[in-house]
Amino acid sequence: MAKPLSQEEIDILLEVRSQIGEQGDYDLEALESMMTAEAEKKILPYNFKRPRLFSQDQMRVLHYVHEAFARDLSVYLSAQLRTLVDISLSAIDQVLYSEFVMSSAPPSALYVVDVHPLHQKIVLELDPRLAIFMVEKLFGGPGIFLRKPRELSQIERRIMDKVMMRAFRELEKAWKQIHDIHLEEAGFESNAEFVQILPGVEPALVATFEVSIYEQRSFINICYPYILLERMLGHSAMKQWRSSSTTEVPPAVRQRYEEQLEKIEVELRAVMGRTRIKLSEMMTLEVGDVIVLERRVNQPVQVYIGEREKFRAIPGRSGKHRALRILEVVPPELPLEEDELESDASAA
Repeated sequence: MAKPLSQEEIDILLEVRSQIGEQGDYDLEALESMMTAEAEKKILPYNFKRPRLFSQDQMRVLHYVHEAFARDLSVYLSAQLRTLVDISLSAIDQVLYSEFVMSSAPPSALYVVDVHPLHQKIVLELDPRLAIFMVEKLFGGPGIFLRKPRELSQIERRIMDKVMMRAFRELEKAWKQIHDIHLEEAGFESNAEFVQILPGVEPALVATFEVSIYEQRSFINICYPYILLERMLGHSAMKQWRSSSTTEVPPAVRQRYEEQLEKIEVELRAVMGRTRIKLSEMMTLEVGDVIVLERRVNQPVQVYIGEREKFRAIPGRSGKHRALRILEVVPPELPLEEDELESDASAA
């Protein structure tokens, strides 16, 4: 029995047919090469020497944590420096630790941080030009970015201790929902070659942040050993993060929410039916005329709240008043996920 064609193969056949025309002949070799090229598009390169160590769920958590850290730290620095500081997460990359060391050009500002109670270390790299700018702004100066970076002096490092302490607290807060940690500065270096928190061949993860001040671009990097993130992003931590959004609400809080929601007024309307008539006929309508609707008598009417259909009901009376009897609740339309959208697009 012949193998059925896939949707992609059918699309290729239709494309070739449209290119050749109705009277043309098919070139089987060209058709086979097109199918092979289409199949090669789906092949993704994979390096077995450096396998992907983080799942999509774990990468999603990492983005969530570091975006929250960037947001909170930008608010703190904007208030302290009295100017707009925009910090955004640029990338999260899996690298070897030796690659991170080589990418850090001296002089730099590297803070070695102890992670308690996991007994591991991370490295927070700060652009020295950004640190010097912060020191100058904290002392009331105009704040100028140097063209070339230089090492921080002992006085500048002491002043930056307060800023970095707050940065550690913000990072702790961002991780709190996943894993409760405490960060404490363990050392400072201006050359990454002197910072050996793990062997160079060991995998690490680097979160890169872009800092924008006065149209000046700077950076902050955080390097995590893989063994540390493996413990922090364990199954129990992932399960806790997933279930945090479905935590049961206390009865007192739920009652307060319900009381507030009951005070909200919404527009409810029932559509008895629709029809189309000419404008000339509408202009000649008189009292007693009958308009035939598209809905049958035994069909339920649509009940809307705002612009969304919520119920289906039948019209009637309750005493002297017109009323509706609800027959069913219309389920909400849920947005499609990205994979469903892609499958629909490929099927089309």
